[in-house]
Amino acid sequence: MLIIMICPSCGSEDCIRPLEYVLDRASSIYAPCGKCRNAAPLDKTAPFNELGLTFGIDAKRCPSCGKRHMDHIMAHALEILIKNKKKGKSSALKDTGTPLIEYGVPLLEPPRLGSRSLILVTDNVDKKTAGQIIDQVPEIKGILKRSENPSKSVGLLDTDRKPYLYELMAGCDMRADLVSSMLGDLLFYRNQSEMHIEFRRNDSIKIKMIEKLFLEGMLEGKVVVDGLASVGTLGLFAALSGAKKVVLNDAWLPAVRNILINIDVNSSALGVRMERTCELEGLPQIAGVPVLVAKASGNVEIEVYHGDLRKLDGPVPSCDICIIDTFPGVSNEVFLRKWEKLSGRVLTL
Repeated sequence: MLIIMICPSCGSEDCIRPLEYVLDRASSIYAPCGKCRNAAPLDKTAPFNELGLTFGIDAKRCPSCGKRHMDHIMAHALEILIKNKKKGKSSALKDTGTPLIEYGVPLLEPPRLGSRSLILVTDNVDKKTAGQIIDQVPEIKGILKRSENPSKSVGLLDTDRKPYLYELMAGCDMRADLVSSMLGDLLFYRNQSEMHIEFRRNDSIKIKMIEKLFLEGMLEGKVVVDGLASVGTLGLFAALSGAKKVVLNDAWLPAVRNILINIDVNSSALGVRMERTCELEGLPQIAGVPVLVAKASGNVEIEVYHGDLRKLDGPVPSCDICIIDTFPGVSNEVFLRKWEKLSGRVLTL
């Protein structure tokens, strides 16, 4: 059954697709056709004004499949940034920004992109320029502006801190990553202006730890708390591993909104059906006392809370395993001290 969901960012019905839709297209969605397979990449370090290129809406587009090489799309965006004096004429392709493909799937070579399939994160852009890029570069779906070091984590580090966000200058920031494991595949959407960027890897240490627990028989029939769940990756893989019950909790409302999307798009793989118990409208962006916002039932029981992990012991007084995955540089000590008393095992990442 095709799930139709409205994107919370742009209101479109085309941004959020179920797991099965993406799996069916994963091997071909960004692949070149026979005519453009040997297209040469651009020199990413050469000054733009030395490339000798001028871009239009169809420049370097394959006449057969209609896609363009990632480098040509980035160069097209860079040309507009230079014309608007947001980048210097000697800027190189690598200075354009960070490209994020709409679906993070396995790639054997640089992607060839079709319509609205790339989100660009850049550090010097205004709304007028961003609008021009969206209008003139059909492959670009959204433009995000970052104001600090690219390595700084986007989102909420802790409830007493101000969240760091990218500013959505134009278009839509919704994208997803297809994550594979020995347990199966799951798809995770995130609003990229509000959520930490996680580049997809086949050898994720975090996923391997869940696989290890599965192989040790530590998850089957157990109650698992994913206390700082973000978009729900670890908790939903625990659900796929035979857990009896999984609790997904996050104090950051955008994370909770993404968790609910990810339960829905993976519902067939998880074997669950979800019902909302609370409307997200009216809830605080940063929560204190946890509020139950949704429950899912079927092969596994899933509960989703919006709240501070330090206060989750009210509705969830104990569990078999508690997963604590903080942002880099954020201490997990306060969470660890509390939940090592409430759970049989604490997994810190």
